Amino acid sequence: MTDRGARRITYTGFYDGESRPVRGVVPTEAVITLHVNGQVLVRLICTPTDLEELALGFLQNEGLIEGLNQVAVVRPCSGGEGVEVWLEHDIETPVVRSITSGCSGGTTFEDVKSAQHEVVSDLLVTPDQVTALMDQLSDEAALYRRAGGVHTAALAAADGTGLVCLAEDVGRHNTLDKIAGSCLRKGMSTRDHILLTSGRVSSEMVSKVARMNVPVIVSRTSPTTLSIDLAQAWGVTLIGYTRRRSFRVYAGQERVIPER
Repeated sequence: MTDRGARRITYTGFYDGESRPVRGVVPTEAVITLHVNGQVLVRLICTPTDLEELALGFLQNEGLIEGLNQVAVVRPCSGGEGVEVWLEHDIETPVVRSITSGCSGGTTFEDVKSAQHEVVSDLLVTPDQVTALMDQLSDEAALYRRAGGVHTAALAAADGTGLVCLAEDVGRHNTLDKIAGSCLRKGMSTRDHILLTSGRVSSEMVSKVARMNVPVIVSRTSPTTLSIDLAQAWGVTLIGYTRRRSFRVYAGQERVIPER
């Protein structure tokens, strides 16, 4: 199957020293231009799926919009290489753009070290819940299973009902923007949910999660030192290296309890 998220190609495979042509699938990577109020705001390197959600989530996570009521129009540009957004208010395009440590060079306009995103929540999680949700994330990563080379993230309900929103992209930061945008369009709050991700948790990931008022991040791999510092400062529980029967808590251990 070929879609905007993946493409069939023919490559040369070597097996026991002999080569042969092989038909396979690789993830799609594209440069998408985000136009806001008639001006180019940013170019995003991403998997070109759910682009309107990506645009809305990016704007929300950058603090440029607070809700869908501030958006007059969101639509794909002709040719499918961009998204056009018109807001109900003017914005000043930030002058300083920093390239994040995301795999595909994500862009953020925010100085994450100076931002204040304290998350207040009574949410609690158990070890069994953490590992079961990460297993579910792996089970539902359809694009990853088909093509590989992408990150998966999901928002999970704390009441044990499972995943409520899932996104896949070549950029792990883009998956969070897609989730934020999807929830914004559905009128669904992200507050008091659990964020699961297959990728490394860096500072801009914690910043986006905190803006979404999500109190718990669970990753399959490692956080960075700055992401740990920010999670501790903002009251975010940060869990990494999650496997079937183990994980590590780097910040906010008080939210992880043996029983519920």
